[in-house]
Amino acid sequence: MKIVINSHTKSNIALQHLLESLRENDINYCEVIVIIGGHYNLNNYEIIKDENITYIHANHNSIDFTGLITLLELYNNTNEYYVYLHDTCKIGKNFYNKIKSIDLTNVSSIKINKVFSMNIGIYSQKIINQFKDFLLSKKNTNENESMKYKSINYNEDYIFNNDANNKILDNYDGWNYTGPTDYYNTGTMRIVEYYPNLDLYKIKANWGRGNWTLNN
Repeated sequence: MKIVINSHTKSNIALQHLLESLRENDINYCEVIVIIGGHYNLNNYEIIKDENITYIHANHNSIDFTGLITLLELYNNTNEYYVYLHDTCKIGKNFYNKIKSIDLTNVSSIKINKVFSMNIGIYSQKIINQFKDFLLSKKNTNENESMKYKSINYNEDYIFNNDANNKILDNYDGWNYTGPTDYYNTGTMRIVEYYPNLDLYKIKANWGRGNWTLNN
């Protein structure tokens, strides 16, 4: 499986924090695709490779769906599986062993939590292609429309919830968190959720406070 990180031009602090946790935990030999939305000046995708990391600059900002749309448009002829993460994540030392041990037999997607997965989890390219119409309906190339896409008909976990072959990783349904704190020292208060089934931390700005930030 490849690791795909959904990011944005304004979220470099979080992205570098996640990449550092990948390096610290011996994931250097795993293929990583970092998809960075918000490059509205580009006519098409810009792809830059640096050892095991492929950076893709996208000329759209479709919030959590930026990476999935990019995979749809650039990788649709592959049979790959992806671990799909937000840049506001951090991994633990057992992350790679956990994803390596996941049984993908007859599975096209996997949620990390029974109730809410924030679109984080495992996707096959096949299921991404199957939801082409939905994903393209979420594609946003207008910088002024970004928050609208986040707050209106957002459809979080839509693919997971509508995939007949979806599974829930280890049937996890907990909500283990600490905070809130100004985790990145950027003035935004966040809680840190922990998902033991992936040894994954989610540094989360939006936890039911009634307001949204551009990158949660």
